[in-house]
Amino acid sequence: MGRRNCILCGVSSEKTEATFHRFPSDKKKQEEWCTILNIDINDLPLHAFICANHFHKSDLIDGKRTQLKHSAVPSVEPLRQTV
Repeated sequence: MGRRNCILCGVSSEKTEATFHRFPSDKKKQEEWCTILNIDINDLPLHAFICANHFHKSDLIDGKRTQLKHSAVPSVEPLRQTV
């Protein structure tokens, strides 16, 4: 896995244990996230990631790979801090 940067806070996967999550592929859900985050969907990079710090812990599904629940919605401000 290459280095990933959070589109919201800029944290790098090299500097944190936080997991990184892509924007949803579903256009309606993508638009919802962009509206919440005040991002123009036309400016959204193809490989945009958001670190887990912008989601409630209850939005994450732990397993071999940490995944987001389908209902998860990010917050502009970090909701928690991961080292």
